[in-house]
Amino acid sequence: MDFQVSTTPIDGKGGLIVSIEGELDIATVEQLAEPVGTAVAKGRHLVLDLSACPFIDSTALAFVLRTHSALAADGKAMAVVAGRGEVRKLLYLTAIDRSVPVFAKRGDAVALLGASAATSAAEPRSSIATPIAGRPSA
Repeated sequence: MDFQVSTTPIDGKGGLIVSIEGELDIATVEQLAEPVGTAVAKGRHLVLDLSACPFIDSTALAFVLRTHSALAADGKAMAVVAGRGEVRKLLYLTAIDRSVPVFAKRGDAVALLGASAATSAAEPRSSIATPIAGRPSA
């Protein structure tokens, strides 16, 4: 499977969806630098859609954590869509899903951004909490 990255703005929510098709690893993770960097630089909420990504390595996991930290520092939310496959299981086993919300469906991740946008308008940036989404059974 070839690696592809696509972006979609989220209307009315000030966010961006970055979708991945193919394996996300040391050889491909740099292709996320521009679209994800745009979300961080412009202060946008981010949904990282990995539902068409069958594999991620430790480089990609570190990238997810760094991106989440950068967005959280600016009071912006990030969510990951990972379906119910191996990628979601890896996010669970590494406990990344305890700090970055992980959803099975894109619509649920986008809904989180709407709630986070409302929260960020009402609360100071440092007090935004990110809920933990349903963890898969081990």
